[in-house]
Amino acid sequence: MMFQETEIRERENDFYKNIIRLYLKYGSVDEVFRVTNYDLPISYPGMHHLIKRWGIIKSAGPNSKLSETLTFLTLLSDNQIPMERLFKKLPPSFKTSLSTMHRILHNVKTGVTRRFGTALVITPKNQKNSILMGEDITPPKIELGKPTGSKTLPMTYSSDSEDPKTSILRVLQQEVYSELAVNKNIPTEIIPENPKPFMHLSIADIKVSVYHLEISDNFLNSNDFSSFKVKDHSFISSKEILLSKEVVRSGVKEIITKYNEYIKDEDKIYEQVSELNLALLGTTS
Repeated sequence: MMFQETEIRERENDFYKNIIRLYLKYGSVDEVFRVTNYDLPISYPGMHHLIKRWGIIKSAGPNSKLSETLTFLTLLSDNQIPMERLFKKLPPSFKTSLSTMHRILHNVKTGVTRRFGTALVITPKNQKNSILMGEDITPPKIELGKPTGSKTLPMTYSSDSEDPKTSILRVLQQEVYSELAVNKNIPTEIIPENPKPFMHLSIADIKVSVYHLEISDNFLNSNDFSSFKVKDHSFISSKEILLSKEVVRSGVKEIITKYNEYIKDEDKIYEQVSELNLALLGTTS
């Protein structure tokens, strides 16, 4: 009898873990129900309750993906073609509407911040020039001669009013330690007690706060790094990132450049407008 009860609990726990995986993959309860054809043995409120009980920080910002926005605007800037023409080349998986992209471009040109984000520069302790990077696997395939995917720092949308520790934990759960989050083993001790950003980066209409996290050897196992949005996590020197000929997500090189200055003067907070925004100021909508 006890064995049967244990088996039932284990099956129930496995089911809950799979729900959490789906949420981390798709980013919203609505999307989880949609991709499963609304055929899940859990109610809508029940899923919200499960996510909260599991300690998962819910996604912030708009329904559009941060990587989608940056990919589209980078292509718009690089190819110098009308937005409507670029939009026609997008696959069905691209979720952000044309009107939203027009609004974002208008915000860039008027210098308006509408959304917020958090990026992490993660380094091993005592190795400040070795930075955790991964390959962004969320951008849709847009055939304009530009490779899909790009090297990126962990980065997600945030809420302007939330505790920075919450913002940082969301990034860790979604882009660094997803499977550990599913198993409730995420190393929250790597988050500083009072985290302070070393940089604010304006990219698109997003103000990104950038934090430096140092992690000890017991959290450096590459098998622990996992995400539905980023793959092939590895530590790369800051010099190699800046000199890389690979595609690097917009904003990353600006962050690394300022990070190199920050580690020499950790009392300063840097404010920067991204190269993408500067390029878009000369783009017609």
